[in-house]
Amino acid sequence: MTSFAFQPECRLLTTADFKAVFDHAMYKVHQSGFLVLAIKRNAESSQSRIGIVVAKRKIKRAHERNRFKRLTRESFRLHQQQLPALDIIVMAKQGADHIDNPQLHQELQNAWRMLHTRVKKQQLIQQPISPPVM
Repeated sequence: MTSFAFQPECRLLTTADFKAVFDHAMYKVHQSGFLVLAIKRNAESSQSRIGIVVAKRKIKRAHERNRFKRLTRESFRLHQQQLPALDIIVMAKQGADHIDNPQLHQELQNAWRMLHTRVKKQQLIQQPISPPVM
């Protein structure tokens, strides 16, 4: 049975984890309210992890920052099974507090789909092409 729990193994917890994603971001997805940065995890890891960065400068009110984080975590929780093994950071942009819940949910859904597509596309490019067998 598929687990949709959001456990500590699904979170970026240390400064080193966040720094690795910021320094070596392989994938970037821009949406109107946020930016998604991601790197591949090592081969033995099977699930994605997420970190959420919401600066007080970008979203002024605490309840709006909490809403953004809550909706982002929930969307990730529901889509984590479809994502490859990545370390992901979602960063709020200026004006993210003016996006209503359904629109934010839709943008997050689009971001997960775009991220998945970009990873699969890169995997296809990196695969060696074998000559046809005759």
